Amino acid sequence: MIGRTAVIDWSGNYEENCERLAKHLGTSKIRRKLFDTIYGRGSKPRSRKQMRIDAQLKAGDEQQAQNELDHLARYGLIRREDNNGQVKDGSKYLYSKDSNVRAHRKMIVKFADNPKLAAAIPTKRRPAVKVSNVKTVTVRALKKLKRLNVLYLTANPDEQNSLRIDAEVRQVQEAVRGSKLRDNIELLYRPAADLDSLVDGLNDYAPGIVHFSGHGYSGGLAVDHAKVTRPKRRILTFEHLGKAFAAVDTPPRVVVLNACESAGAEKALLPLVSAIIVMRDSVSDIAATALATRFYAAIAAGQSLKSAFKQGVLAVEHASINEADIPQLITAPGVNSATFYLV
Repeated sequence: MIGRTAVIDWSGNYEENCERLAKHLGTSKIRRKLFDTIYGRGSKPRSRKQMRIDAQLKAGDEQQAQNELDHLARYGLIRREDNNGQVKDGSKYLYSKDSNVRAHRKMIVKFADNPKLAAAIPTKRRPAVKVSNVKTVTVRALKKLKRLNVLYLTANPDEQNSLRIDAEVRQVQEAVRGSKLRDNIELLYRPAADLDSLVDGLNDYAPGIVHFSGHGYSGGLAVDHAKVTRPKRRILTFEHLGKAFAAVDTPPRVVVLNACESAGAEKALLPLVSAIIVMRDSVSDIAATALATRFYAAIAAGQSLKSAFKQGVLAVEHASINEADIPQLITAPGVNSATFYLV
């Protein structure tokens, strides 16, 4: 006897089995007549000739009837067995009911008549998932958010005390590139920076953040002398830095001075900008890089200024615990860093 061996159990995969068998049953008229005849009255196996007669098919439909019986047997809709002389009409095979198909016949036929209904029924492979109150973020919506230009100035003119500023910039770029708001932030990197680099950047980009990484002193920043010959530093005082911000129509909202002893900039800058991040004392390459990377990663994730700074300090503490109290966030009067967002 040749019968269908179940691959998926009926008890656990009822809907899937009905849908699959319905697709193979289809809507062919002769196939349906033969299917209905087999699952009608009587339980004894019948030959193709007996099936044709019982289904009231014409003699000319003999070959098509054989094709349809083969199809029904191949896909497990009926059972097929060798004749072995049970029916004396020369037929090679006999056809009979499949117990599982007989039990679920109504559903199989219903799905065959209405494939859309079958496709809408949940199954194990196609479960029904109801999702509500989900906020989607589209590219268009992201573009409507604030755009932030960061003028990232670096200077490293002291050969005897060289800094790993290039590594810092790379890590910050990677952090922003991997953020969800990366399309809303542009890092405008200007190495070997001097006063002209600052003013040109302010004119060209109206940056929301001006960042400086390099050597600092109690009275100013060590910028580059901007010549190809042997590197040499020039001091840009905090007073001149403030005058540069005052000389443009749109000064930055935040200034980050990732340089040693830059806390002295507070008096010169805070009347002009909303907030500054400075260093109370000397700061190592490791701490400065950790602060900048985590701070900009948080800004690019949509965090507030306060939270971004706290994350930066946490990174410093993790990288160099003794330097955790060196970074300082100072805001202008009336500015709440907890509700201050740059993107």
